[in-house]
Order: sequence, then C-alpha cells, then structure tokens
Amino acid sequence: MTKRKGTEKPGKPRPDFPLYSHPGGQWAKKIGGQHRFFGLWDNPDGAEQAYLDYLARQRLGLQEPEPGDITVDEMVDKYLDARQKHVDRRAAGHTKNILAPRTFREIKRNVLWLADAEVYGMRIGQRVVSSLRAADFTELYNQIPSHLGVDSVRHRIHYINGAFNFARKNEWIKAVPNYGTDWAAPSDTEIEAERTSKPEKLWTRAQIKKLLAEANPTMKAFIHLGVNAAMGNSDLARLKLDEYDGQFLRVPRGKNGRPRKCWLWPETREAIDKAIKSRPEPREGYEDLLFLTRTGGAWTDDHTCYDGVGDEFRELKETCGFTGAKFQGIHFYALRHVFADVASNTGGTNADDVATKHVLGHLEKAVIRKYRTQLSDTRIKKVCQRVQKWLFGKEAKS
Repeated sequence: MTKRKGTEKPGKPRPDFPLYSHPGGQWAKKIGGQHRFFGLWDNPDGAEQAYLDYLARQRLGLQEPEPGDITVDEMVDKYLDARQKHVDRRAAGHTKNILAPRTFREIKRNVLWLADAEVYGMRIGQRVVSSLRAADFTELYNQIPSHLGVDSVRHRIHYINGAFNFARKNEWIKAVPNYGTDWAAPSDTEIEAERTSKPEKLWTRAQIKKLLAEANPTMKAFIHLGVNAAMGNSDLARLKLDEYDGQFLRVPRGKNGRPRKCWLWPETREAIDKAIKSRPEPREGYEDLLFLTRTGGAWTDDHTCYDGVGDEFRELKETCGFTGAKFQGIHFYALRHVFADVASNTGGTNADDVATKHVLGHLEKAVIRKYRTQLSDTRIKKVCQRVQKWLFGKEAKS
C-alpha cells in the first residue's frame, strides 16, 4: 500500500476517532504490535464500524471470517432476493417454485428481525453465519417479545430456520448453525393449550342474521359465501363470473390449490344474483371478476395488503353494534370457522368429516384420496345443508 503521489493524509474526523490515517490510503490501528487496516480514507464511518466489529469478535472469542464466509446480512439479502423471484413467478402464472406475496412479507419481517437483533453487543447481521452458536440463539429466543402468541413464535422460528436451510441447500453456507435447545418452536400441545384458553372467535346464529339484515347486496353475498362455502376474504376477491354456474361451486383453494367444492344454498344463490345485478362497471383487467368494488376493481390486493372485504365488514360490525373487547379479533374470516364448527359437529347420517374438509379446501390425510377421483355431490350437499339448517332453521328453503 503506497500513498498516491500528491495526496495528503486526512486528519481524524473527530478528536475521539479511534483510528489513524495510514500513508497507504487506509484507516488503521496498531494492535498487538501489528498494523491492522479497516477501510479507505474516503469512508471513515465504514472503517470505524469495521474496527468496532473487530473488537466485538475479539470479545466473543470469534475467529476472523474465512474466505467465502458470508454474514447474516448477506445471507438475508440473497434469501429475500430469491424468494422475491418466487413471488414474481406466481404473478407470471407459474405453478411451481412460487410464493404468495403475503407469505413473502411474513418471511421478510421475521428474517429482518433476526438480522437487526443485537446479541452480546453486536448486531447479528454483522456476524458471519459460521460464527453463530447455540448461546446466540438462546439469547435471540429471550428477545422474542412476550406479547407474541405461541403461533407467532412458531412462525418466527420456522421462517428464520427456513432461511438458514435455504442457504445451506444453495451452498451459500457450509452448514446451518447449532440452534441449541431453547431455540425451538412451540409444540402442538402448547399451541392447543393457548387456543383453548381463549374465548372462541365465532359468530352466533343471531349475530349472523343481524349482519345479513344490515348488509348491502354485495356484503350479503359475501356473508352467505363465508358461512355456506367457507370462503375467506381473498377467495371472494378471486371468484370469477364463469366459476359461478349452478348449485355447486367448484373453485380450488387459492392458498394451496387444493380442490374444493360446495353446494350453494338457495339463499346464497339468491344473494349472489342480487349482487351481480348491482355489479359496477369493471375497470380494465378486472372484467372477469364476479365481485367488484364501487370503483370496478378487485376487493383484495396481495401486493399492497389492501383488504376491502375486511374493511367493509368492519364498518358493518360497527353498524350492528358489534364493538368493544367482546368482538375484538372476530372478523369476516370467523364465518369460515362457523362453517367448520357447525359442519364438523354434524351427527347421525350427516356426519362426514371428509366432505367438510373438501368444502374447506383442507388436505384429507387418507390413502384412499390418491385413488378417489371425486367426492359425491350428495356428501357435499349434506354437510352444507347441516349449516343451512343451523342458520335458518325450519324456514330454510329446500
């Protein structure tokens, strides 16, 4: 390192700056009788940070990174870039190696939390992956906010571990770190215990009827499809005009592509027909959607997190007086839970968990599923009729 001819060594940017300007063009520090260099003259802030990182590694007893080692920051950047490409593939119409935008946002939020967490005086993102030890993950676990539920803790650990596994499979790192015993996702027993300790987030029969009485035609159709067909907010926004044809609705579940079929009550078909009559003029690109907002667009948008179904349902809740702590956390999606709760409690000849799962779009874990080409309409209709009878009673239309 030879000083360039005609250049003058810069002075320290401030009196307590820990490095000196070496004639070779870098900021340096004499440590253990040797000159150590931490960055070029024109980047004193970066050089100081590199020096502080060096001190932190010394305190932790960590070796200097070997050639080819990457930091957690670098791993996270590469991982998010790769997962963004999977989101782009989904948008382009591919069906393999894809990722939903909503899931990508959850992944990003959790892996950035990992990189920004500070352990033993040093930000994790600045550490090389190979330097991480079980003690680091114990400290990370202790930093998970106490207000997070067990489901959220499980997702955080799952997403972070997934980033390390992805990096190993793509040969960005040699091995995943040793997580130790504390960095472990909550067990199914812990998750179930938390769920049963909280009040059920379900709408009652009387509450649903009041919601229907106050709803506009489109929201009334939404509520019917929520209880009758177990459809969520995004399911409704994706429904197409040509998918609504006759008594049975056959639409794969958008979340996982699994087949689902539902028998539509006469009340539901009547509500859909009325909603179609008041359907606004579609904007360009939304002509095929069954339900449109007042401006002719889609009711949800995965990329912007817009959820018009949830927003409008929230207003309807307030109109009906369903406010306060009692109704906190009970949203439109709870209608899907109502279907599952009522249909799965069907007794006698109507008991059919397989048909209930089919309407929900859940996986049927049975070998016979590999061989059965379709589920009979009669079985689907029975579980839907059970929920219809629960909601409307003897007055239900045949």
